[in-house]
Amino acid sequence: MLATAGDESFVMFAMVPQQALLIHGALLLLGIVAGVTTDLVIGRRFDQYLMACQGLTLHPDHHETLVTDTTPWWQHWRHCSMSRGVLGVGLLALLMGIITGEIGPPEWNWLRVTIVLTIGIALGIVMTVSDHFLEEHLWRHVVIQHIPRVFAWTLGSLVLLHLVTTHLDVAPLLRHGVWVMLSIACLVGVIPESGPHLVFVTLFAQGLIPLSVLLANSIVQDGHGMLPLLAHSRRAFLVVKAINILIAMLVGGIMILGGR
Repeated sequence: MLATAGDESFVMFAMVPQQALLIHGALLLLGIVAGVTTDLVIGRRFDQYLMACQGLTLHPDHHETLVTDTTPWWQHWRHCSMSRGVLGVGLLALLMGIITGEIGPPEWNWLRVTIVLTIGIALGIVMTVSDHFLEEHLWRHVVIQHIPRVFAWTLGSLVLLHLVTTHLDVAPLLRHGVWVMLSIACLVGVIPESGPHLVFVTLFAQGLIPLSVLLANSIVQDGHGMLPLLAHSRRAFLVVKAINILIAMLVGGIMILGGR
């Protein structure tokens, strides 16, 4: 779980793409090293709390993959559902806006190419997946549940920071209280939900906190990916979060001492 960063990953790549790439590369390396080390040190003693959940509900009558079902993809568009139409038209309009330069980076650079490829892949998925996958996993889960929540937290964070920075000179306070910010970032990371962590993404984008604080928060937090484990075993959840906090404080502290 250390290598995950929740829905904040998308916001980071939108606001600070170069630093986001660096952060996720660091999370990948830290996740591998920490995972192997943890497994060697406490793996067997911890296995009893990570038994597979027996109440998992599968959909045996549906294809739970990105691969299309036996129906040709164009047949989905002959009887197009509202969700497929909205997603398809929206992604196509966004793709054309990026290509023509009306939206996004003004020049063709690696960021613009990456955005075009990502949207193109998403459009391909929307065009070809089965109705069940699109309705249950893309429309109801991503569009209905996640996008409004991420938008609300992002907007709220931006408005709050604008009000605070307009009336208070918080930059010196944050710079002198970097160890306090590091501790707060780690504690907020325990929250098993995407949203509150966007405050640190916004603070970093505005240059109010160092990279060490954002990385520490990214190490600890997992978006809502830890909710199934929390429901299965609170003790396992706390152990995982404690390991993440320990690593985050260590890495963040070293970076602060090194001027990062």
